[in-house]
Amino acid sequence: MREKDKFILDIKRLGINGEGIGYYNKLAIFVNDAIPGEGVNVEITKVDKKMAFAKVLEYKKKSPNRIDALCPYYKECGGCNVLHIKYDEMLKLKRDLIIESIQRYTTINYKSFEIRQTIPSPKPFNYRNKSQVPLRKNIDGNFETCMIKAKSNELIKVDDCLVNDEIINKLNKDILKIADEIGISPYLAKYNRGVLRYLAIRVNKKGEAMVCFICYDKNEKIKELAKRVIELPNVVSVYENFNRTTKATELYGEETNLLEGKEFLIEEIGNIKYQLTPKTFFQLNTLQAENMFNLVLKSAKLSKKERVLDAYCGVGAIGLYLAKMAKEVIGVETNPSSIEAAKANAKLNKINNAKFILGDAKELITQMVENNESFDVLVADPPRTGLGEEFAKAVLKSGIKRFIYVSCNPSTLAKDLEILKDKYTISSITPLDMFPGSVHVESITLLVRKDAK
Repeated sequence: MREKDKFILDIKRLGINGEGIGYYNKLAIFVNDAIPGEGVNVEITKVDKKMAFAKVLEYKKKSPNRIDALCPYYKECGGCNVLHIKYDEMLKLKRDLIIESIQRYTTINYKSFEIRQTIPSPKPFNYRNKSQVPLRKNIDGNFETCMIKAKSNELIKVDDCLVNDEIINKLNKDILKIADEIGISPYLAKYNRGVLRYLAIRVNKKGEAMVCFICYDKNEKIKELAKRVIELPNVVSVYENFNRTTKATELYGEETNLLEGKEFLIEEIGNIKYQLTPKTFFQLNTLQAENMFNLVLKSAKLSKKERVLDAYCGVGAIGLYLAKMAKEVIGVETNPSSIEAAKANAKLNKINNAKFILGDAKELITQMVENNESFDVLVADPPRTGLGEEFAKAVLKSGIKRFIYVSCNPSTLAKDLEILKDKYTISSITPLDMFPGSVHVESITLLVRKDAK
């Protein structure tokens, strides 16, 4: 196969970036904007050893699940990648992604346990409770919110984001209008100078908003901006942050200052309250997060007698949610600021049976085994890289009876399950649609130790 080859390809499945995948002489061909079940005339654009890439020339057979994306920026913006697929079908495809990962990376028969239907998001649009957008000025000299164009570093104008909370979309416009009136300069990456780089807004279920100006240089006009922004409807807190790095991957800098209003935004899930600051990591889909926490709680089968280890505990979101039904919860996290936030959240909720430790969870499990100390339930919500071999093998030696694995990456989940299967039986996997519009799928896997009494 060579570049510019043309042929008709049947699309068999969905890729992890939302592309359609077909096969030609057993070689996987990745095709943007193609859906499983479609027949497309393609042209090869790139050939690697184990795969090739192609563009659509003509749709010979369109899927009945294809729709027109409601977002006017969809073709260019890199934020969403499956808005052209009917929502009910996308829920099925997200479940299929988990099945395909198990088939590819494990020797486990996926039919030997229950893989449930994907839990839909309570809100398929306007669900996102936090926005962090780059800024620039247009040819008229006015600020505009942007997103990064797909497969590039180029910025494109996005006035209203379909997945952002509507309050965020309105505040973006109102705040930047004030910034224009005051005469604040934008950060210019080309010359590495200017003031305002990003605008970050977080909202809670009550509709209260926390605003953060992420700046390159200090400027008194930012304080003037803050005084006017705190007067806007919904805004209860205004911060500034200074980021002088040129690395595109780092949004926030070290220095953060409260300019106006409350120090914390309080979010409530179930009956647990969480203190949030601009830099706090928290679930972006609040309503779906509550569904997830309830499922973890149900899977743990707690009776106020169990010791729970919450690995990768973050700000204590899941651990505190479980504490009311556990004897004790120990949360472990390598991020110092997250641990401090978790302790503060425990104090806020007057929870005395949850402790949070700065450290490595796999080391704690290993130490626990050496000291003949035991936990009854393990909950882990790792990053996209998964548990990793060391952690998984430490779990095998632990004797922990129930393990609830919260995953945001089917591939690393499957690789970890291949290790864990030696001592654990997979009871069920439940996919959740935490990010409608994207191909990402969260899941909760319940594992039960084979020798558990």
